[in-house]
Amino acid sequence: MLVYFDESYASKERLMLGALFVPSYNAKKALHRGLKEIKELKKFTDTKRHLKEIKYNNLTTKTKFEIAKAAADLFFSRGDCFFRACVVPYDEEQLDKVGRQQGVPRKLKEAMLYTNSFIKLIQNNIPDVRNAVLMMDQLTKANGDRFDSMIRERLGTGKNAIFRHMGYVDSSSERNHTIQICDLLLGAILNEHHPTQVKFKNDFREHVKGAVGVASLKEDYWGNQSHSKMCSVHPKYTIRYWGVPYKYLKV
Repeated sequence: MLVYFDESYASKERLMLGALFVPSYNAKKALHRGLKEIKELKKFTDTKRHLKEIKYNNLTTKTKFEIAKAAADLFFSRGDCFFRACVVPYDEEQLDKVGRQQGVPRKLKEAMLYTNSFIKLIQNNIPDVRNAVLMMDQLTKANGDRFDSMIRERLGTGKNAIFRHMGYVDSSSERNHTIQICDLLLGAILNEHHPTQVKFKNDFREHVKGAVGVASLKEDYWGNQSHSKMCSVHPKYTIRYWGVPYKYLKV
């Protein structure tokens, strides 16, 4: 199992975490080859003929929108890969209450909130998987903070470790461009909460909603059913909204 992980947020109001789960080498190869062909067909290359990066934040032209749309269709056309996301509220007042007596700095508590949310996302979706590989965008906010050590302690050590390897990749590299699909799928959720004046970003959100078969990517729909129920109804693409995750922070 290969897991691509990304994050998204427009403000500290909420943090969005997304993971693209790719169960086999053949599935990874098919996604990589398919995205490469999509970009080549659109001549989406730089002056050195290297394939350029496609991400939600740069959906500013019709060509980029068409590439993003085709990338999403590539994902939805495969029965073996699936995407899971969680939306975590950020409440400074609640966070300040955690570990107040021990004098735990907020930066560490934020890292703990981020880490515990990620762990729940993984354990809720691949609880029985072992020896998986985790790939994260090297620009993630977690790169270099306590997230690394805490994740390795919880998910990457011992005989029952979910991950045998965890690393960061350059998402702009042709070699790793499959992680861009994860960014796009997560970007649709960000756009649902924070629509923009860029038509192509909003159109992409609507395209993803149509592919999933839902009218909303917000809590009004996704928060009313259990995780198992929503995964059975929407096996390819599922979102969880967590109310008060601060009770899971142990300092």
